[in-house]
Parts: sequence; C-alpha cells; structure tokens
Amino acid sequence: MQKLRLKKVVLSFLLFFLYSLFLIHVTKAESESFKSAKQFLQEGVRTYDTKQIQEAKDIFVEHADKNSADYESAYYAALSYLGLCDVKNFEMRKSRNKAEMKVRKKERVKLAEEGLLYADRSIELKKDFSESHRVKGALLSNKISGMISGMRNGKLAEQEIMSALRIDNNNIMAQIENARMFINKPSLLGGDTKKGIEILNSIIKEFPELETGYLNLGITYYENGEEELAAKTFKKLLEINADNPEAKYFVNHLIVLE
Repeated sequence: MQKLRLKKVVLSFLLFFLYSLFLIHVTKAESESFKSAKQFLQEGVRTYDTKQIQEAKDIFVEHADKNSADYESAYYAALSYLGLCDVKNFEMRKSRNKAEMKVRKKERVKLAEEGLLYADRSIELKKDFSESHRVKGALLSNKISGMISGMRNGKLAEQEIMSALRIDNNNIMAQIENARMFINKPSLLGGDTKKGIEILNSIIKEFPELETGYLNLGITYYENGEEELAAKTFKKLLEINADNPEAKYFVNHLIVLE
C-alpha cells in the first residue's frame, strides 16, 4: 500500500515537473515571438512596410487575446493598428482620386476602431501608462472621417492626449500628438497652426534624430503652402532615415513643382 502511494507521489511529481518544463518552453517561445514582433513593428513603421506591421499586429493580437490581463500586449496591438493607420494616411496624401481617397479613409477608420479595442483594454489594465492614452488619442483622431465625427472624436482624442501628458509630461510622442491637435483643429475650436509648429520645432531641437518630429513638421509646412521649408525639413529627415517613403515622396514631389 505504501509502495503504491509512493509511486503515485513520484508520478505526480514527474507529471508536475514535465508540465513545468512545457510551460517554460511555451513562455520562452512566446517571449521570442513577442520580441520578434517588436522588431517587425519597428522596421515596418520605419519603412511603411504594411506586411511587417501586419505581421507584428497579428502576433500582438494573439498575445493579447491569450493573455487578457497583460496590458503590454494590448498596448502593442493598439500601436500596430496605429502604424497601419499611418500607412493609410500616407496613401491618402498620395492619392489624386477622390474615390480612392474615400476608400483609404474608410479602411483607416476601420483599423482605428479595431485598434481602440486594445487601447481601451490596455488602459483598463494599467490606467497610469501614458503611452496607452497617447495611442488611444491618436487612434481616435484616425476615426475622424468628416465634420460630425471630427467634433465627437476630436474632443475625445484631445482628452486622451491630455491624460497622457498629465501622467508623463515628458512623453515626446504625446507632445507631438498635442502639436498635431493644434495644427488640425479649426481655429474656432482652439486650433493654432503656428503654436503647433512651435511645439514641433522645440521637440526637434531637443531630439534632433526624432524622425516623426520632422515628418509632422514637413507635412504641416507643405499643407500650409510653405514648400521651401517643407522641402528643407523632408531632406533633413532623409539624412536620418534615407528609407522613409513619405519624405522621399514629398521631396520628389516638391522638386517637380519647382
């Protein structure tokens, strides 16, 4: 009887040991997968490679759905959706056809809506994580498709960006989103392009290698009709990242206009 009990104890211990090894193996594999997804996202965002961003997004979504209590997985899933929205915005800027632009905008809104599910989850799990609020604010901005949605989502986006900055006033990406708010809002609602440009120039002065600072500044100059400043800004961006498709597009476009 005692031998039988001993066998059961040994068997239980062995099963527990094997299960522990299995969990370690799975956790390590998931960790490697998560690490690879970060690299895919970083490179995809840098070069506007939709395939890489999509691949990263799929991995992060899988992680987030498997680990519903992990705020980081949800945050990266939302960040990946935002990267895809940025690509759609670039496609819209290149478009010369209103019908095509309408299709791209609809696709962008859909991506933003899907991404917000993960941004909301990340905030619910960790309310004091500034970046989740920043990403949610940016996704809300990407939901804007017209005047009515702009009034609703623009206000919500601004609230999230302000929350991000209250939590961490040094969040550079939130500062850039704040500048974009001033640039994109109608003047009657507090918009101020000049102030937005000042914020972006201040950020670039402090962080001279920050690509997104130059990108947003260049686009603002271009849309404001200041083509010489736009060209200068995009050329500076290409010195930092020669593979940036948006900077290359605008530089070539501005040369043609000359």
